Amino acid sequence: MGIIHEMNINELDLNLLRVFQALSAENSVTRAADRLGMSQPAVSNALKRLRLAFGDELFVRGSRGIVPTPRCEELAASLSDAMAQIEAALVGGSRFDPARLVEPISITCADEEILLHGSDILKDLTAQRCQAPVQFLPLNTGYNADMLWRNRLSITITTMIYAPDGLIQRKAYDEHLVCLMRADHPAGGGLDLDSYLAAEHLLIAPMGGAPSGYLDDWLRNRGLARNIRLISHSFGSAPLLVKQTGLLATLPSRQAASVARNPDFVVADLPFPAPAYSLHLFWSERYDDDPVNVWLRGVVHGALTKGGRALA
Repeated sequence: MGIIHEMNINELDLNLLRVFQALSAENSVTRAADRLGMSQPAVSNALKRLRLAFGDELFVRGSRGIVPTPRCEELAASLSDAMAQIEAALVGGSRFDPARLVEPISITCADEEILLHGSDILKDLTAQRCQAPVQFLPLNTGYNADMLWRNRLSITITTMIYAPDGLIQRKAYDEHLVCLMRADHPAGGGLDLDSYLAAEHLLIAPMGGAPSGYLDDWLRNRGLARNIRLISHSFGSAPLLVKQTGLLATLPSRQAASVARNPDFVVADLPFPAPAYSLHLFWSERYDDDPVNVWLRGVVHGALTKGGRALA
C-alpha cells in the first residue's frame, strides 16, 4: 500500500478507491456510476474528493469521455492489486460468504443469453445468499480481455467466435442453428436450399455493424449466398421482426424453441449441414484461482447447464 504514503491519510476511504477503480475501467462518470450502482452526482463528488486526496486531477475530459492523467495511470495498477488483496481479506479467502458481496457482478453477453439464462442466474445467486446487484453488459467491437482483468466479479458468456483472445474458458453446451419464419411464409410447408437462398433474411449481429455473419462466410466458401434484407443486434427483436416483416431468421435452436409453440411461427431445420457451435463461459487468467471468481463462474455455469442442457 505504498501508493498512499503521499496522500492525506485522513482522506483514505475504501469507497473512494472503488470509485477510482470504476472510473479507471470505464473512462466515463456515467458508466462508472452504473457499474457501482451509484448516482452520477455521487460519483462526481467522489472524484472531487479523490483529486483532493491525491493532489492531482486524475481524470480530464477527452473526446471520448474522461482520460487518465500520468499520475492516475501510475496509481491504477498498484491500486488494483491492493484492492484485490483487501477484498480477499474481507471475504475471508476461500471461505468467503457470498452474502458479504456488495459490488455489482458484471456478465458480458448477447441479449440471447439474458433472455435464456438471466432469471436462472439471478435465482441461483440468490440461493447462495448473494444479494449483490447483477448487471448484464453488451458485447461490442471494443470489448477485450482487459475488461475481465480489472474486475474479479466479471465474466463473459459467448461463443468462441466472439470471445476476445487471452481468456480462459469452459464450455457450457453445444448449439446449432434453425430457421424461424412466419407460419404463412411460402417456405413454411417445406424449406429447401433454393427457397432458403431465394428468401429475404433477417441477420442478428450481436457485435453490430456486420454485413454478414459467420454462417454467410460458411455459405460463401461453398459458392452460395443468402439475401440479407435487415440486420439487428438484438436476438430478442427477432420474433417480432419476423412476424412484422415476413423475413426468415436463422437463430440458435434454444431461442427459436421459446416461440415454437406460437401458431404464428414455424421453426424448420436448415436445408444444409450448417456448422454447429458451442456456448462458453470466459474469465481472466488473473482470477483463475481466485475463490470469489471460482465461486461466481461455478454458479453461472450451473445456471447455464440447468436441466441437463450441457452436452460436454
